[in-house]
Amino acid sequence: MKSINQPWAVSDKYRGRYGDVWADLDFVFKEKISEDTFRTDPMNTIIGQLNVFNQKIEMLYKDIILYSKTIKTLSEETYITGTKNDSYEVKIKSQIFTLKRHELSKLSDTLNEALSSSLRAYELGLYL
Repeated sequence: MKSINQPWAVSDKYRGRYGDVWADLDFVFKEKISEDTFRTDPMNTIIGQLNVFNQKIEMLYKDIILYSKTIKTLSEETYITGTKNDSYEVKIKSQIFTLKRHELSKLSDTLNEALSSSLRAYELGLYL
């Protein structure tokens, strides 16, 4: 399994401190991405799935680009204007999630890592 956050390895200490939503948040890459598909139409290639609140959301490459930028901006704004216990609504592919600031930050990091990993794999010829 090609996972960004490897939630099965999160210790009980961190799970208790940050919560189950934070601990289980992950992006899992698709087993095999066709070289031809990614080369001919990269934006509409299914890269993998985002796991949030036990929901599995299939993500295209263009979705990862869009949401990584949007959520990063929102996450940065929450650290400037919000407080530690505030909750924020995030819409991902028509699904709305309410996340705390630290969960939003992890979601941002996860999507950015998925984006850079997919691009790196393509540049290296690994095609995930």
